[in-house]
Amino acid sequence: MPHQDAPTNATETMAELASLKAHVEQLGERIDVQGAVQFEIAKLLQTFHAQLEALPNQVSEIVKTAIEQNNREKVPLTREVLGKLDNRLGQLSVNAHIIKQVSHMTLRRLGPATEKIRCVFIVQSIPMWDSLAEVYQAMVEDERFHPIVVSINKSELGMAEYTGEDDVHKGLTALNIPHLRLDVSPYDGLDILRNLMPDVIFRQQQWESPLPAGMRTLEISFARICVVPYGVGTLGNPEMKDASDEAYDNNYDQPYHRLAWKVFCETELTISYYTHFAHSDPDKFVLSGYPKLDRLLASKGNGIWPIAEPNGRSFRVIWAPHYALAVDGNAGFGVFHRIYDKMLEWARFDRGIQFVLKPHPSLEFNVSQHGPFANGGYRKFIDAWSALPNCAVSEGTYGELFDASDLMLTDGVSFLSEYQLFEKPLIYFDSGNHPPFNTLGRMAEDASYKVTNFDQMKKAALEFKAGKNWPLEEERQKFLKVLLPCAEPAARIILDSIAADIRLPAN
Repeated sequence: MPHQDAPTNATETMAELASLKAHVEQLGERIDVQGAVQFEIAKLLQTFHAQLEALPNQVSEIVKTAIEQNNREKVPLTREVLGKLDNRLGQLSVNAHIIKQVSHMTLRRLGPATEKIRCVFIVQSIPMWDSLAEVYQAMVEDERFHPIVVSINKSELGMAEYTGEDDVHKGLTALNIPHLRLDVSPYDGLDILRNLMPDVIFRQQQWESPLPAGMRTLEISFARICVVPYGVGTLGNPEMKDASDEAYDNNYDQPYHRLAWKVFCETELTISYYTHFAHSDPDKFVLSGYPKLDRLLASKGNGIWPIAEPNGRSFRVIWAPHYALAVDGNAGFGVFHRIYDKMLEWARFDRGIQFVLKPHPSLEFNVSQHGPFANGGYRKFIDAWSALPNCAVSEGTYGELFDASDLMLTDGVSFLSEYQLFEKPLIYFDSGNHPPFNTLGRMAEDASYKVTNFDQMKKAALEFKAGKNWPLEEERQKFLKVLLPCAEPAARIILDSIAADIRLPAN
């Protein structure tokens, strides 16, 4: 095995960083400061990256040498010796992390390198695109910004292979959105991202495991991270005793949130959930409203229904099952496994109703891990469903679908909030064994017509089809008042907030 030079020690590394800092200060306000500093930091990071890549070989060489010495000289390879080696490697990792973060912070403090604010949108899912679409489009039309979209692979629920970039590429192409394709290895993708010199980065989710390693929070923090949620936050802390501890760290206190420059919040309640943990400067939480809701509202009057109606207007039902099944004693919202066959039978024998299945993007992957849906069972169901003349499956964006429909059947979660905008009957099938809602979620639940079995659901749907008045209008309007807190479009608030603060020295 070839010999590797030992990595730069911590003292030398800190000296190199101090030298870089001095160089930055000397450059002062000169126009070329941005490019010079970024080039130096890039070289420094490249050095660290090379050292970390060499580390496994160095460890192997150290262990090999120790074993050879032990065999030759009978020097005991004790637990103490291995412990010291482990401590040394751990310290090297800590030092690399610290220096990476200091370098990233230095880059962020420099401010925009160009006249326009360069913003990169990392896209892993077309169905989630509506959350950011209004922000992107507003930037396209705003002379202050230069938006760039990149498509990436993802791991479904963080448990599958990293795939799907091609689907994202096709979806963005269909939406006429120019984009770059990061269909490369994770750190090659990171190199491309860095080369774009973004001032701001938007991601679609706070979760780390579904994302390639190069797109995770600690890697992208060289730019200012801006958070726009992918869905209205309606879930509470699973251990909550009352509303005082309903803020859920999984949703509001991830590394992505802590390291974000700005977090744009859909409601006042949302801000209270983030600030509950007291791990971030509260000034970074901005009440903006939710741009996805503006996007959905804009689709009103532009409905598109995917099933032909040769005999005139039918009653149109969306069936929207959640992916997290309440199965085998596990808490979950999804009841797809309980009703899929009954839904197929209902659709087969009631041709006066048209049904569009709008599955959660992760439904197929998750249900395929269970019983009748394994080994292609889910695809067989989809084939049987799609073969019916009054049935279809819809994936991707959905505002126009919602507008064209008459009623929704769902077991949660996001659509309990989003479908309310269209002021149509919304039937919520409660699994009876799911994580708790927070205050916002309970308001959405109260504004939905709740059932607990298939027969109740079908009966309610047929009553609304026959003209039954919606009995929860007061609850719906109360919820919508909280859900839509700003008169100004959310995207405009977001752009103005970024532009106002990004050139301040403290940022």
